[in-house]
Amino acid sequence: MSISADDAKLQQIDVDKIIPNKENPRLVFRSGELDELQESIRTFGVQVPIAVYKDKGRFVLIDGERRWRCCLKLNKPTIPALIQKKPGPLENLLLMFNIHALREQWDLLTIAIKLPDVIKLLKTELERTPTEAEISEKTGLKRGVIRRCKLLMNLPEKYREQILVELEKPKSKQRFTEDLFIELERALTTVERALPEVIPDRDAVRKILLKKFKNGVIDNRVLFRDMAKIARAEKVGGDITVAVRELRKLFSDNSYKIESAFKNSVEEAYAERDIGTRIQTFIGLLEDLEVDEIDAKIKKDLEDLVERVREFLRGAA
Repeated sequence: MSISADDAKLQQIDVDKIIPNKENPRLVFRSGELDELQESIRTFGVQVPIAVYKDKGRFVLIDGERRWRCCLKLNKPTIPALIQKKPGPLENLLLMFNIHALREQWDLLTIAIKLPDVIKLLKTELERTPTEAEISEKTGLKRGVIRRCKLLMNLPEKYREQILVELEKPKSKQRFTEDLFIELERALTTVERALPEVIPDRDAVRKILLKKFKNGVIDNRVLFRDMAKIARAEKVGGDITVAVRELRKLFSDNSYKIESAFKNSVEEAYAERDIGTRIQTFIGLLEDLEVDEIDAKIKKDLEDLVERVREFLRGAA
């Protein structure tokens, strides 16, 4: 999906006759991000025409909203524009994704808000629910991005509004970010699948964990991944009853940390699994080597390793 200039008409149009495209997923235009472009337009003018289509006496933006916003701020009367044929509803949405998503990094929430509309229109066109691969092909979004967006799509409205407020801030000042909620939702989904009895009310647990993050009890969003590891205790030979106990304690309104819950439930089991994986990898490497290919230092290190392993096994006997 792309804009073709073959049938487009290039002309100067009144800036005040242009309106934003309501299907553009981009919702946040931080003032600082527009300053450099605005200064360029002030000095050299608009070098690349915007793209619009005409609808009911107005011109609707297809491409170039930042350039248009800068012209508004600079009180420029006109702007160069390519006037395109009016697209259909699905084509309009897909144009927004393919033009903008491939050019710059959108905020994920803005994609997540519009993605259900894309899925709905594709479902009508295909007469079935589109696959993830089809959504990716039509929108130009990578499948990993689509999965991350779906986690945000399923958030209650109050949290999406909270993220939007954060997105208005400079990146360095954002705390309750999209990535925070994505890590949290991934972990909660894993826990619900593995140990559903631990989360009778997802939003109640979510509130407690966000409160702990706000208060510094949880100081890194990546720690939510350890919650998922606790829930998968059985897969590494851990004690399920201990995992359930620790998660319930973690999901209570207290100062109990994820690090403590992980240490008291599955840390040892994951360490043992890690050692086993490393041993198998090491054996594989040895099988690919010939003794005469190894230098004297490595031979000495291997001899030391063999002796340490023997000592360890004698102590474990």
